[in-house]
Amino acid sequence: MTQEFIPNPTPNQQTPLPANPPSEPNRVPLKVLVISTPQGVSNTIHTFYRLGYAQVSEWSKPQPTQNPGEVMSILSRRIQVD
Repeated sequence: MTQEFIPNPTPNQQTPLPANPPSEPNRVPLKVLVISTPQGVSNTIHTFYRLGYAQVSEWSKPQPTQNPGEVMSILSRRIQVD
């Protein structure tokens, strides 16, 4: 027996949450992507930390790109917009 990676929806499944939930009407998703050498990505993440923008632990683990010697890391958060 095989199992599907993403199961077919059932009638009782809830619909996805809206991009801006009612409790956060002025907040939108933001993604910051850093692509460089492992040292370049690490230095940039630590610079954002020293500037008070993001904790080092908030960034994804560096992942290799299709280019040799290059990695990427992403920071996802919701920001206030007016």
